[in-house]
Amino acid sequence: MTFRSIRLLAPLPLLAACTCLQAEPLGRLFFSPAERTHLEQPQPRAGSASPPPRLDGIITRSEGPPTLFLDGEATPGEVSRIRMRDSSALVTTPDGRTHRLRVGSPPPSRP
Repeated sequence: MTFRSIRLLAPLPLLAACTCLQAEPLGRLFFSPAERTHLEQPQPRAGSASPPPRLDGIITRSEGPPTLFLDGEATPGEVSRIRMRDSSALVTTPDGRTHRLRVGSPPPSRP
């Protein structure tokens, strides 16, 4: 045997020892064809995107956070999300989308 073949065969005992340390098999992942069929079906969407709220007004104070009136209800606002020069505010809806709303503007119509 040449030196090169010995170098190639030297790691074999280490590999044989590693086979003893293998993890347990996973077993069956699905118990019935009905479960497999259920998982293959497309899941319904969490819900259609709700239209953005209507911004009725913004109240700013000399001290304390501003207040936004969304759909007629008072909601605390963040100073960094309000632009007074164009009477608009960034509003995040429960579905995670962010909208730039202007006071008095109707919400965009749905296509």
